[in-house]
Amino acid sequence: MFTFVYLRGLLIGLALVSMVAPPSPKAPSTSAVPEANNIIEAEAPVLNSSFYLVRPDPRKCASPMCGGYFVRLVNQGVTRCANGKRMSECYVASIDWNGSNEVEPGKALIRGLFTTRGSRNGKYGVLKVLESWEAVSSGSPQGDFFRVRDLGVRCIAAPCQTHRETKLNANATRTIAGVNLKFDEPASEVMEEVNRSMTGPEGVLAVGAHRTVTGPAGRSQALDITQLYLRKSASSALKPCIKTGCSSQICADETVMSTCEYKAEYACYKKATCERQADGNCGFTKTKELTSCLARH
Repeated sequence: MFTFVYLRGLLIGLALVSMVAPPSPKAPSTSAVPEANNIIEAEAPVLNSSFYLVRPDPRKCASPMCGGYFVRLVNQGVTRCANGKRMSECYVASIDWNGSNEVEPGKALIRGLFTTRGSRNGKYGVLKVLESWEAVSSGSPQGDFFRVRDLGVRCIAAPCQTHRETKLNANATRTIAGVNLKFDEPASEVMEEVNRSMTGPEGVLAVGAHRTVTGPAGRSQALDITQLYLRKSASSALKPCIKTGCSSQICADETVMSTCEYKAEYACYKKATCERQADGNCGFTKTKELTSCLARH
């Protein structure tokens, strides 16, 4: 008898119960199911570091000192901020979405890095987005954060190691015996996307706690999920870079205010090319002409 096990819409395993005696150890296997280790080795590499939760700053004072966001590394007790200090969470004056689709801060899980902006009158932290992920429900995430993939493995006895989890910002990886939603299941089209993404190379990001499960094949751990996050695709095009600042000495993708003292080196930027650089940020391309001009001044 075949038993398909579903937990709130998520396929977590396939068990086969039979009264037929098991084959001799010398008999070759006729199973077409690939081994989990082979699947893991064949996966494309993905990055599991620099993931942050974001919450709006409710304080009332002049921007950029207030009104931005508080961010913190998931699965970590402290976060290193843009100013180099280690704190439980860091304040940033803004989020640079860097071409990614914007996500409501309360539902966002962001992979990014800290940068700084400002002038001699003061600098402030900015969270530059490398990836944006959006929660599928309005519930509060409770537990640890993982990347989860369905390995496509189906076994002849439960518990079956059907999924692989990697702890975010830690890279601790192991296989588990399935997942179970512990919040109200979202709309059917969202669940279809969840199931499709979970079998893809990036999987889904999940928050939850482990539970011990037992069966004929022994003991294992399953993951009870309190929140799921799906990857938001990048926008089709980034904003163009522009020359800005009082003397057009700054290259950015938005208007930037600066002090208006003039320096001779600013003349070098008049013919310089302002465009996106290899790191994704706007900047003046460092040609031989620009480098020589700046050196002279």
